[in-house]
Amino acid sequence: MKKRSILFMIFMTIITVGIYQLYWYVAFQVELKKATKEGFGGLGHIVVTFLTLFIYALYWQYAAGKRLAKQGASDFSLIYIIFCFVGLAWLNPFLMQHQANGLKK
Repeated sequence: MKKRSILFMIFMTIITVGIYQLYWYVAFQVELKKATKEGFGGLGHIVVTFLTLFIYALYWQYAAGKRLAKQGASDFSLIYIIFCFVGLAWLNPFLMQHQANGLKK
């Protein structure tokens, strides 16, 4: 999976007023699908997210945590879903990317 700087992600999220996180959401899913052979592709992923009024995004964050764990990262899937329900979901992309950056190729 592509390594990204967390500071760059924070900077881009602020500069683009959150649009970068949408880009990251799709790009990360494409990379995760390529690595695990699970889930939707990029366009399918975003379409299902909007069609389900972002309910799929909640599930995806949990599932992404499980898929990262299958790749060798710690299993933060429960933390990701808890963060969604306590208003801290905006932290999940940074945590997911941090975990992905730590994976061995």
